[in-house]
This record gives sequence, structure tokens and C-alpha cells, in this order.
Amino acid sequence: MQELIFSPEGGKPIVFVDDREQSNECVARLKHLGAELKVQRLGVADFIVSQRVGVERKECGDLESSVVDGRLFRQAEELKQNFERPLIAVVGKGFCRLNEKALEGALIALTVDYGIPVLFFEDEVALGNFLFHLAGREQLSSPKERRLRLEKKAFSVGDQQRFIVESLPGIGPSTAKKLLEHFGSVEGVFEAHEDELAEVAGIGKDKAAEIRRVVAASFARK
Repeated sequence: MQELIFSPEGGKPIVFVDDREQSNECVARLKHLGAELKVQRLGVADFIVSQRVGVERKECGDLESSVVDGRLFRQAEELKQNFERPLIAVVGKGFCRLNEKALEGALIALTVDYGIPVLFFEDEVALGNFLFHLAGREQLSSPKERRLRLEKKAFSVGDQQRFIVESLPGIGPSTAKKLLEHFGSVEGVFEAHEDELAEVAGIGKDKAAEIRRVVAASFARK
């Protein structure tokens, strides 16, 4: 378990920064604006601005990769478990790996199924400005010392199976659970024929066709 202490002094908001993010322009912008930066390895989120708000930062390519490998939904689960108001911040506009439907499905799952807003920023400077003002709003209105304990959960096999199935286009947590219950395993879902997938509530013919297209397609190397 990791403990973070928020004790802002002199009107400077505190921003905890994951050490893997410290070299990007967003962090430089926060420093320029006068934030007190506490750089360390964070178990959950890339930026933490209060007890209740943790922010996961993603560039467009990382967002797409994390959808494909299911990592995005594991991160969403961890954010929900540790923060009352988690956010996901996406920097840039260069989406090229996922088709529009698959990307929309992931964004819908995050906002509707997980209740996590996804915010888009043109560049790192814009994200830095946002984080600075967010930290100030969260901390300086009531500048008492506050402690946050982060805990990274060990996911069960069932959780991991659900995350894998959620990586399919247009599939959120509830539909992933229905698919696993219907076919009995991740392997069963991935090997199911299109008409079998369409029989599961919430799938339908179009989504079943898209799932089969993604599962059966040859890997396209760039």
C-alpha cells in the first residue's frame, strides 16, 4: 500500500507525478506554472491531484494499444477502486490503429460502464494547464493535510478473462460477462461463429461480424 500526503503551502498546489512521466512537456508546464511536483513511482494513475482525483494520461497510440491488449480496462478498474473521481486524459489526435467503431466502443465502455470521463487535449501544455487548475481547485479551497492510500489490486482469473473479452470492439464489462457465461471461457468466445455470437443478448449481427473480423484477421505488421 502506498501513502501520499497532500499538505499544500504558500498557495502552491501539489501534483504527484509518476516518475515515468517526468520528462514530458506537461510536467515542465506544471513546474512553470508553480505547482509543487512530487515525482515518484505511482502504482495507480500518472498524475494525482487530490484524494479523490487521479488522472491516467495517454497519447493516442498508447490508448489504442491499451484497448487492443485489454490493459485499458484493468487500469480503469484500478482507477475506480482508488479514486472517487478518476479521469483519463488523451493527448493528441493521431488515431490510426483502431477503426472508428472499435474506438467509440472503448470510449463508451469507459464513460458508461466504468463512469470515467475521457478528456482530450491538443498537446501536453494544454494538459499541464488543466492539471494545474484542477489541483488548485481540489486542494486550495480547503488546504488541510490529507492522506491518500493507494492500493493496487491483484486481479482474479475471472477479472483477467473479462478484461480480455472487453478488448473486443464494442464490448463493455456487462456484455463481456454475458459472453463468458454463454461460451464458458475466453477460448470459447474467440472460437465462436458469427451466428453463435449474435445469439448473445447485446451483441446482434453487426457487432458479431465486427468481432469475428478482428479475431480472424491476419496480423498486419506496420
